[in-house]
Amino acid sequence: MRKAVRVISFILITLLWLAGVYEVLRWKDTHGDYISSVTELKETPENTVDVVFVGSSHVYAGIYPSYMWSDWGISAFDLSISGMDRDSAYYYMKHMFKTQSPKVAVVDVFPLTFDRHEHIGNVYRNYLSLPLSEDTLPQLKAYAAKDESVSANLADYISRWPIIHTRYKELTVKDFDLDAPNYFARGEYLNWEGEPTWLFRPEEVSPVVFSDDQQKWLDDLRSLCAENDCKLVFMALPFHAYDNDQYYIDHAAIYAEENDIPMFDFNRMSDELELDPETDFFDEGHLNAYGAKKVSRYMAQWLDDNYDLPDHRGDEAYAVWDQDLKYYEHRRDGDAMAASNDIYEFLPIMLRLDDTASVISLSGEYEAEKYSMLTDYGLSEEDIRNGGIWLLKDQVIYPIDGYYIEELDKYSTLKIENGSVMINRSVYAANDEGLAITVYDRFLNKTLAYKQF
Repeated sequence: MRKAVRVISFILITLLWLAGVYEVLRWKDTHGDYISSVTELKETPENTVDVVFVGSSHVYAGIYPSYMWSDWGISAFDLSISGMDRDSAYYYMKHMFKTQSPKVAVVDVFPLTFDRHEHIGNVYRNYLSLPLSEDTLPQLKAYAAKDESVSANLADYISRWPIIHTRYKELTVKDFDLDAPNYFARGEYLNWEGEPTWLFRPEEVSPVVFSDDQQKWLDDLRSLCAENDCKLVFMALPFHAYDNDQYYIDHAAIYAEENDIPMFDFNRMSDELELDPETDFFDEGHLNAYGAKKVSRYMAQWLDDNYDLPDHRGDEAYAVWDQDLKYYEHRRDGDAMAASNDIYEFLPIMLRLDDTASVISLSGEYEAEKYSMLTDYGLSEEDIRNGGIWLLKDQVIYPIDGYYIEELDKYSTLKIENGSVMINRSVYAANDEGLAITVYDRFLNKTLAYKQF
């Protein structure tokens, strides 16, 4: 009896240990930069998502739930993964329905344009990110029928061997303490970078005939949403499509019309949305934050007009969307400060952000009149003439005389000594000429900007 207890105890301890190891080693990157929509979904309270957007990187780049929350109070979530294929989309939706009861599911039909992934990284993202469940084997087998590299190594994928075998070689601090977007964002991937491209404006074309697998995917989506009392909507977000891609999208539109499913082809609607190829994309296949704002607000207004979606703003149960909006604002303003070389533009942005600590340094030889605007932010004319270092926190400015040290958050320490400003091991101001400003964000746990003016 005692031997059996010891054996059982050993097995349980081993399983718990392996579970702890796997939590560190598991795949945590569905978007890039250690951002995981699976973790973001886990961090979203149960039965709070009213609208889910499903699809590939087109979705997390082109739909921002923060825009829908700010003006409509719609609790939206991007269930999106780089290169999300048809099987992955279906099974990720099944996983989502275990904890959420969305009223509307908006699915991007882009997965109709390909059968298998070109990059092994996207295979890992789509097939090693979900937790093991009764759906793991059916999901893998469905995709393996299209990809011989997976079918030949099916046992490895089931055991998560591609992770366990390699991930230990590349662990970073983010494997032990996940990055901010995994908690604060609801699936969007924020990007204000721009790259001029050209808009694909499809002509009238003859759609192709779907394969059995493509047809089955659309039918399965209809059945899955019907089983979960969720309205299904189709869309195709703007991307640099080719004729073959557009044929499949057009055929999806015919399927949608035949089955009374709303469908939005934003390549065909680019003029209506006033999408600008010079400013609204960060590459030929993805919108940036400016383009995402146009599409997201269009969809939010249409959803608000056509479905009974409550405005959840002010409801504590939906506070994660307030965090999402705050995350968006901090990222937006941080990027704007990092890009700005205009002190009159920089200072108002710095002051409107909460949860920041800013170090203002005036040193060396400079013309005091050049920085007279600092009197509007708490410094006296004498302060500006004499120079020094000041710490701005929560809209209050504190002079720093001599040595100063402070734990900004659990990640970073501010140290000021002999005119030198350091955050952890990085020096941001040391005997510079004129004005230097360092802005640290205690919400995002990172330095947003360091500028010399």
